[in-house]
This record gives sequence, structure tokens and C-alpha cells, in this order.
Amino acid sequence: GRDKTALWEFNTRTKKFGEIVYARNDVNVGGTRFHSNPWTNPDTIVGVSYRTDKLHVEYFDPVEAATYAQLEGLVPEAYQVYITSRSRDGQTLTVYNVGPRDPGSYYLIKDGAMKAIGSKQPLLKSEDLADVRYIDWKARDGMTIHGYLTVPKGEGPFPLIVLPHGGPFVSETVVYDEWSQMLANNGYLVLQPQYRGSTNFGQAYYQSAFINGGQGGYKMQDDKDDGALYLVEEGLADKDRIALFGWSYGGYAALVAASRTPQIHQCVIAGAAVSDTLMQVAYYSDRMRGAQEVEQLNMWRDSVNPIKEADKVNVPILLIHGDVDQRVPPAHVRKYLDELDKYNKSYKYVELEGADHFSNTLFFRHQIELYTSMIDFLKNDCGPGGL
Repeated sequence: GRDKTALWEFNTRTKKFGEIVYARNDVNVGGTRFHSNPWTNPDTIVGVSYRTDKLHVEYFDPVEAATYAQLEGLVPEAYQVYITSRSRDGQTLTVYNVGPRDPGSYYLIKDGAMKAIGSKQPLLKSEDLADVRYIDWKARDGMTIHGYLTVPKGEGPFPLIVLPHGGPFVSETVVYDEWSQMLANNGYLVLQPQYRGSTNFGQAYYQSAFINGGQGGYKMQDDKDDGALYLVEEGLADKDRIALFGWSYGGYAALVAASRTPQIHQCVIAGAAVSDTLMQVAYYSDRMRGAQEVEQLNMWRDSVNPIKEADKVNVPILLIHGDVDQRVPPAHVRKYLDELDKYNKSYKYVELEGADHFSNTLFFRHQIELYTSMIDFLKNDCGPGGL
């Protein structure tokens, strides 16, 4: 009966709920945290987590709370600190930290001293990475939208890249994000909007994307555009230097943006994009049941379908697709390219040989090709004078 997910007592014998243990009015409860020493405290819940600007944990156990607070005071660039393992006596620990200025580092605490073990990306220096801010703005219909802003070095207004997450029905908390950091390192302000349909902000927020008709290309797209315009009003973004880059659903959003009027973007980059919504949902419609069927069919049967809007494209497009993409098959991009050719639209296309759909399946060679093609396109082909 609540809009936001909460942590409840539940009696496994009577199959009845008891009291609410922890709840919030702004976001869903994300999960629980277990004791850092499973030798002495197996299966012991010590806290509950939620995500706003970052992952937060409300501890029930004061000793665990103090332990993590002490670690956060010791670890360089502490942001999200985890105890990954611990000796039986509790005195020896391995610790992991990750954050906007730390791609991921491991530490050993033993005999009262802390020693760095290694980093996931040791060639990257914290001082060269960008900070992330948590912001909010009002969409044109009055709904409050949150987002993460990766801010490059220097003074604004900056050229802006809007980077919507895939899904769309997922929750995103930006910690260390390689794509936004890469773009910020090249001088771009990066906005990652948590548009309606994102799943951290309660049931009504999530369902508003589809329950009264699919809002893909409509209110969901307004949320992204309104975030960009808010940054222009705040003096952080240059109104004549805005682009949208997305992957999967984000790629779909990029194709929608390319055909929008009025147009606020100078160009778009569409990665692994769903270009034909009805073709995509047909791949799995026979396997959907219950809530998923309501969600997917309500969302996609009347959201904007990019393949039907190719004649309206009014900005340069860079399309990128893996040639063995199993989630959004290459048929999508090839079908869309045919439509662009049909209407004599300008575009560039990069096919990643041997690449599948998700970003964590891209090998080093794919990343090099992806990043270099993106930066070259933004500098040289993104509207008059580039971005």
C-alpha cells in the first residue's frame, strides 16, 4: 500500500507482515547490509541502504557504523567503501573503495596499518577525474526530476552531453562512470537524468512512464530536454552546444532527439539503439506475463517509434552498433540506415566487430574505437563548428 519500497518485518511461520523497520518518503529502500564479519556474525543484518546522491547506509549496529566511519576517514578519496573480507578475529580486513575520483581501489588493513593493494585503473589519477553533483529540476508538467552532473575542469558555460541510462525501467546511481568521466576529461559537462520510469523514486514515478500510455519520446524525452535547459538557465551549459549520447534505450532516446522540433541539440550519438520499438517488443512479447506485459506493451505500443520519424531528422547523427548484439540485434541499425538513406539524411556509422550489447562486454579495442569516433564526431561533425 505504499508508494516507496520499505523494509518490513515478516513472520515466516504465519506469513504475515509486522512493523515497518525503515522507510523513506523520497526514494525506495535499496536493500540491507550484512555484518562485515561473517565468521562471528553470520547472516546478521546491520543496516539498510538507500540511494540519492550516492549509496547511504543507516546502521542498526553502532560498532559497524563506527568501523565504516573510521575507514572512510582513512581511505583516500573515500566515497563508497566496502569491507570485502575479514579475518575471524576481525583485525585483518580487505577494503574496496570506488567513487567519481577513484575507479576502484583495494586496501589491506593488517597489524594496525593500511596498505594499498592495487587499483582497477592505476593509470588514472584522482586529480584528473571529475566530481559528480546530484541535482534536480522541474519538468514542464511540474514533476521533479533528479540527475547526476559530471563537471569538467574550468569555468562554465560548458558544452553539454545529456547521457540517459538504458533500460529504461532501472535505477542508476552514478559512482565511477567511465563514459561520463571520459567526456568530462574532454571538456564536456555530462548530465545523467533519472527521467520518469526510473525505478528508485517510487511506484507512481515509475508507472508514470507507461500506465496512461507510453511516454517514450513524449514526457520521458521532455524530462531530458528540461534538464538541459535548466543547466542553460543556471549558466552551466551553453545553449548552442548541446548533444545527446545514449546506449540501448538511451540510443533510442538519441534517435528520438534527432527528429524533435523544437530542436535543442546540435547532434546525437545513438549506441545500440532501438530504432523500431514494435520490432523490439515482438522479440519477446510471447514470453511476457503479468506486470511485465503491462509495462512493456503499454510503454511501446504508442511511444514514439524512431523508424517512423527518420524523415524528420534535423541534426547530424553518429550511429554505433555491435555486429553480434543479442539484445538489440543489428537489424535495428540497418533498418534505420536504410530510412536515413531514403530521405538523404547525413550520418556516420561505426560498427563494432565482435561487440555484444552491454557496455561491460566491450573489449579494449571496442572502447578505443567507440571513444575516438565519439570525440572526433563531437569535435568535427556536431553542428556548425562542432561541440
